[in-house]
This record gives sequence, structure tokens and C-alpha cells, in this order.
Amino acid sequence: MKSYHHILVPIDGSDYAKQALQHAIDIAKLTGASITLLNVANMADIINQFSQMENTSELTIDELSATAQVNSTGLLKEFASLVPTSIPVQSLFELSAPEVSILQEQKALPADLICMGRGSKQPLKNFLLGSVSTYVITHAPCPVLLAHDEKKGPYRHILVPVDGSESSLQALKQAEILAKGDQASLTVLYVASISDSLHDTAVPDTMEPHKLQELAAHMRSKGHNAFLRCQEQLSSDLPLQCLYKIGSPGPVILQTAADIDTDLIVMGSRGLNRIQSVLLGSVGRYVASHSGLPVLIIR
Repeated sequence: MKSYHHILVPIDGSDYAKQALQHAIDIAKLTGASITLLNVANMADIINQFSQMENTSELTIDELSATAQVNSTGLLKEFASLVPTSIPVQSLFELSAPEVSILQEQKALPADLICMGRGSKQPLKNFLLGSVSTYVITHAPCPVLLAHDEKKGPYRHILVPVDGSESSLQALKQAEILAKGDQASLTVLYVASISDSLHDTAVPDTMEPHKLQELAAHMRSKGHNAFLRCQEQLSSDLPLQCLYKIGSPGPVILQTAADIDTDLIVMGSRGLNRIQSVLLGSVGRYVASHSGLPVLIIR
């Protein structure tokens, strides 16, 4: 079973970044991973400041870049001081486009997990904007955890939406690592989408009662098969609660998370295919964007 060895944490000084770091610290404690802190001075912001000045010169932009690096040094020291001495930590500064630097550093390290904040309340001054987060979860080759709240101790209840796809099964494996480490309960959720099932079964537009029963049985069968695959994937006797629901996947996932008092959602980034899948990329983005909980997206 894959664990984590190197966690990349992009920081910008915001509370969201501190929350992401806390998740990274706790995961590092469970897995023995090291942490790399990355602060990126947004080159576009520096150029924008440069263009607005009346007296511009090459020296001016050099001074702005130097100031950004000095500020970054202080910020990185502050965040590094939050990491326990038992966890190896290093700090990096980059002057670039944030999303580009994050993915480049992930590859160079290499990091097998990125923990980052979902965004900033001051989008003009900070770099972890929603668009950057979306870009990273869309293009990163490794899992990405988006921190949406303050971590208040070990994970207690982890929710894993599944559809039987390899991506969702990989998500379950990663959730098992965290659940075992924190002794958390683990729930898998299968959301049967009626529209997807109609495409899948090619039923006529006008449906008689027995056809509706056949459709319902078909959806339950797919859910049951997904649960069986989940049970097969677990490498331990970890108790697993299975929930079957019908509806629109994104909203149902969020409502279920609230109903069962979840404190972490772990889900795959892609499902079976664009017609049949419960866990389409759009669903992952929906959950990551609308959840008030941390969401770990697995490739």
C-alpha cells in the first residue's frame, strides 16, 4: 500500500495556508514524510507594480524582486517554525507564476502529495487563488489536499465517494492509510445518478412501472458491485460502512458528509467514463469548490 514520503506545501501567509500546513504535519506524523514549504512571488504582480510606477528602471524591478525574496524568507521561517523538529522540512522561494512553480517543484522533488489552501480573502495580494487551486488539482500527477478549515486533531470520520473506477479505488486505499493511522471510521458512498443510468440501460422515454423497477435494480446492482470491489481493496480488517444514495453526485456527497459528521473527504479525480461515471472530474471540482471540509483528490 502506497504511503506518503514527501509533502509539498505552497504557502502565502494566509490562514488557509496555515490550515494546509497543519494537515501536512499530521499526515507526515502518520507516514514519516518530509515537508517542503514553497513560497511563490507572483511575477505578474511584480510586473504590474513596475508598470504603474512613474519612474521605472531595471533597478526598480530588481528592488521589487529583492523585497519579495526578503519577505518570503521571513514568511518561510515563520511557517517552518510551526513544523515539529521530528519532521524534516526545507523551504523554497520562487519568482514565477504560482501554478507553474507548484507543479515544477512537485516534479523536481518529487512530492507525492500537495497540501494547499483553497484560496485567499485578498486575491490581489496573495497567490493561492481559486483558479490556482483548480489548476493544480486538474494537472498535478499526485494527490492534492485542499484545506478548507482548521484541523482540530486526528481525523475522526473519512468519507470516500466511489463508483467502482480505478481512481475511486485508489482514493479508498489512501483513505485507509489515514483512517488506520488516526483510528478514524471509514465510510464509502455510492451515488446512483438516474441520468447516467438511463444512458447506461438505454430505456425508452416512456417507462412503465416494471421498467422503473428494472432501472432501480440496475442502479442497486452497480452500487453493490462497487462496494464489493471496495471490500476487496482493503488490506486490513478496517470496519467499512457502505452508503447507497440516489441523486446528483456533487450535492449528495456534500450533504452526506454533513449528515455523518465527516472531517475529510477523499475522492478520485476521474470515474469510469464521461457518460457512466459518478465521479467525473466536474464532480471532484464541485466538491472541492463547495465543501467546507478538507478534500483530498487522488489521481
